[in-house]
Amino acid sequence: MGNLLKVLFAITLLGVPLVVISALPRFFELAGSVPATTRQTAETVPAAPAFRLIDATPASTRKFASLDETPPPTLAPPATTATPGATPRPQPTGERVTIGNTGGQGAVLRADPVSGRPLGTLRENQVVDVIERRAVPGSGNWVHVRTNEGLDGWVIGLVALPAR
Repeated sequence: MGNLLKVLFAITLLGVPLVVISALPRFFELAGSVPATTRQTAETVPAAPAFRLIDATPASTRKFASLDETPPPTLAPPATTATPGATPRPQPTGERVTIGNTGGQGAVLRADPVSGRPLGTLRENQVVDVIERRAVPGSGNWVHVRTNEGLDGWVIGLVALPAR
């Protein structure tokens, strides 16, 4: 019985914000329509509603610059732009491994360790060059490899066996 009361109390507490949210617009309508508490005589003008919504974006402001305007000098491109040099490809370490422990299925070659996009598959017993080894916390060891065709990617270390 005590648990039932706790559940009913929790449901009631969760329902209060929903009631407030659904009743709030009606409350603002009522608040704006209630007359002022001062005594009105024939010569007094009734008070304006307590709440009045205004347009947050006036129609007179421009949102976009015209196409003829030149950009401010801070936005102009630099006079000369340096072109970055080509990033050299990482070189193999000289170590070679054979893909195995896959039950004949092969291994997925990924762009990055763990969750990188798949680049292709490596078949069972395929020999590849090792470029780098990396321990990824929670995911084990990963090996950056390059195939004879020049395709680079990462495989989990469990499938990278010493070459025979």
